[in-house]
Amino acid sequence: MTPIRVATSRDAAKLVALGAIWGSAFMCIEVALQSFSPLIIAVFRIVLAAVLLLAFAFAAGLRLPRAPRDWVLLTIIGLFGASLPFLLISWGQQHIQASMAAILMGLGPFAALLLNHAFTSDDRLTLPKLVGMSLGFAGIATLVGLEGFLSGRATLLGQLAVLGASFSYALSGLLTRGLSHLDPRVSAGSVLLSAALYLLPVALLLDPPWQIRPSAEALAALIFLGLVSSGFAYLLRFQLIKDTGAVYMSQVSYLVPVFGVFWAWLFLGELPREAAWIALVLVLLGINVSRLKRRRPQPSG
Repeated sequence: MTPIRVATSRDAAKLVALGAIWGSAFMCIEVALQSFSPLIIAVFRIVLAAVLLLAFAFAAGLRLPRAPRDWVLLTIIGLFGASLPFLLISWGQQHIQASMAAILMGLGPFAALLLNHAFTSDDRLTLPKLVGMSLGFAGIATLVGLEGFLSGRATLLGQLAVLGASFSYALSGLLTRGLSHLDPRVSAGSVLLSAALYLLPVALLLDPPWQIRPSAEALAALIFLGLVSSGFAYLLRFQLIKDTGAVYMSQVSYLVPVFGVFWAWLFLGELPREAAWIALVLVLLGINVSRLKRRRPQPSG
């Protein structure tokens, strides 16, 4: 496994770009849901992204992995890093606003921290991280508890679906470290290819896409989701994990809620309720606190 390095300013720029792109995905999903089912949205995102990334890889003279061990891991990551979260988010957004879904994805850094503490030596739990996690979970509990109580069972299930997607992404980020020996274009494209094998047969059987008559806006949103929010974003994600580790990359969830709320306000006119603003502040504060480093005592004399 290739050792990770200290993040540079270029890595930080990639992280911001990834946050902006992923933050826009929730808005696009809400638009796409006007014409497409959650299953079709997930399938088209995966297939378009897989074609794009594999085309880039083959154009660069790269080839698919050959080792059976790699394909076992790629198949598992395809489930937890694409098929499951894409489907859960699209399904959940039938019942909640795009801005709320973006805030709920703020669980990602805390889930990643727990998983990395348990299974790797990349990052360990410290007092600031425990305090940050408490703040973050308090924010999510505020949002899920109050909003779910006020809005009913469907809203609560939609929120839980998005939270499940956030945890699924964190798990896939941990597993992706095992692919650091592969080119990011190959690993990302292969993961999405594996993910397509889970959902494409189901979609062709249960929800044939040729029977859909989408609006121009919904179709444009779906294409953007596949090529940019999934294809290009996955390339950035795998590159960041390979270079800087899953914990650093997971900080994109600090940016996703901010951009998600901003894009939803700018293009959809959505303004979150008071509980959502409280949750957003707590989540962002928690992520900031969790990244603080304890000062080591200076030797006297």
